[in-house]
Amino acid sequence: IMKKILLTLIILISLTACESKKSNSTKKNVAEIETTISDSETELTELETEAKLRTEINDQYLAELSKCSQNVNAVTDFNGKTEFWRICENENGKRIIQIDSHQETVLYEEVYYEQNGELIYAEESIKYMPINHYTLQPWTCQFYAENGKLISLMSLGHGKTEDDEWNPEIIFEMHKNRIAELNKIENE
Repeated sequence: IMKKILLTLIILISLTACESKKSNSTKKNVAEIETTISDSETELTELETEAKLRTEINDQYLAELSKCSQNVNAVTDFNGKTEFWRICENENGKRIIQIDSHQETVLYEEVYYEQNGELIYAEESIKYMPINHYTLQPWTCQFYAENGKLISLMSLGHGKTEDDEWNPEIIFEMHKNRIAELNKIENE
């Protein structure tokens, strides 16, 4: 990113020098350069802030996950397939819900990490994995949220994120549906 900013500055300075010979409007050109520098610094700061937040959330999630037992807590068939649930609730108001299922040739994995009932991290994976095979063609997307809003996502592989119609905000609806299903488990 810094190389891109420097290259932009060099080009703008070159253009400014040429334009100022033509128009003698050095002040205008300097103002444009300062605006471009400011915009680039803002963009860099936003990217740095987003990366820092993702790192903090990942660290929190992994710390909480290390405290959890990996035993299956529930098995459901709410969605027409057998799903295995692992629920980890810690005393500090943090909860991790992991749901896995395998249907035909696909392994589905979902993770929801909450703090005081608010979703702050989610992960969805879809892996083509026929019986008696290793994983083929995986797709994973990590979602980072703050104050009920999606602030970042990271996606790897081929899957939903390649579809122009896909809306990443759907993760909040998925989470809401999973919480409703969790409540059904607890009440039965």
